[in-house]
Amino acid sequence: MFFVGIDIGKNNHVASMMDDTGKVVFKAFSFPNTSDGGNALFLKLTSYSLNPSDFEIGMEATGHYWLSVYSFLFEKSFLLHVINPDRWMAQGDGNPQTQKRYH
Repeated sequence: MFFVGIDIGKNNHVASMMDDTGKVVFKAFSFPNTSDGGNALFLKLTSYSLNPSDFEIGMEATGHYWLSVYSFLFEKSFLLHVINPDRWMAQGDGNPQTQKRYH
């Protein structure tokens, strides 16, 4: 099992992946918010496993920028989790610099 986190940006996204032992497999894989970028991420992931059920992918719902990569991966049958940043911020003091985002 692999766990992938995607940091969503306007023009580029950045993905990191670890295995089920917590070992970092790759980090800071940057890809553009385009079809070619989605394909680059797909090729990167499938170089580790061709089975989409071997992956859990999480991303933040940043504006509307996450929708294209979400739709692309959803069509390829990956298990996806979308995290609403407003819900996380409501659990803390509201300061993103001191907010614990992962529990």
